[in-house]
Amino acid sequence: MKATELLRQATGMNLSRTVVDEAVQQRMELTGCRDRKAYLRDIAPEELTALVELVVVPESWLFRDPQAFAAAVQHVQLRAADAARMGRPVRILSLPCAGGEEPYSMAMALADAKVAPSAYAIDACDLSPACIARAQRGVYGRNAFRNSDLSFRERYFTPLGSERYQINDEIQRQVRFRQANLLTLDATRWQGCYDVIFCRNLLIYFDKPTVRAAIGRIATMLADNGILLSGYAELPTFVHNGFTPCRTARLSPCARTTAARPRRRPASPPGSRNGVKPRPATAPPFPRAARPTGAARTWRA
Repeated sequence: MKATELLRQATGMNLSRTVVDEAVQQRMELTGCRDRKAYLRDIAPEELTALVELVVVPESWLFRDPQAFAAAVQHVQLRAADAARMGRPVRILSLPCAGGEEPYSMAMALADAKVAPSAYAIDACDLSPACIARAQRGVYGRNAFRNSDLSFRERYFTPLGSERYQINDEIQRQVRFRQANLLTLDATRWQGCYDVIFCRNLLIYFDKPTVRAAIGRIATMLADNGILLSGYAELPTFVHNGFTPCRTARLSPCARTTAARPRRRPASPPGSRNGVKPRPATAPPFPRAARPTGAARTWRA
């Protein structure tokens, strides 16, 4: 199998031959392999993960596009009472989460808005194990702080020296991390689970069939009255695939699933109301993994 096809299957990304060749050459040099065909033929899962790490784009920063977080906070506040009556928190998903900048920004925005920690839950996924490990550490350097207003750094970070900052435990505890690939995720397991989904600057790396597959999974996981926060360039693509722009979020690319879109539901269990069983508050979207005190939570497949 060619390297470009191997990486496309692993990531869904439409990569240039130059990027792929450079990544393969770098890994061959590090592993001491001189035969490209043998390297690709015998590549182990661990080596494929290392190769993928060289082509993913984890670039992000804290409070990137602040209007997106303002729109999400507004929606969380609107949904909180209804979710509480259903016995569950408002659920938020960030994918890809890169090094945790986006989900941590959401947690800080909700903390600034005085939303109770018990009123919401944030899940964060990324294809890259290295990104998930960095997010769990919660340590950020100068490049993560690019906005003109950095007052949040004083409220939610502890200086470590050398322009490095550790995010506070109260924010770390609000985010649950998991290494996952959107294109292989069984979205039906979390059908209609999320009230807010961040999916920004991901579709731009996909070809059209992969875009449709990704949007289909996102639409499945988004609640009927949920909102999606996308990248500016991606909003038209979501609209062309069954989403409607939000009228309330004028400054940020925000969309909802089209009301007429059919949604499959499982058979109604005994005792359910209106054909839909309320989701229990104690059931997390992903299985819980053990974590050391003070570390960010991690979800495993």
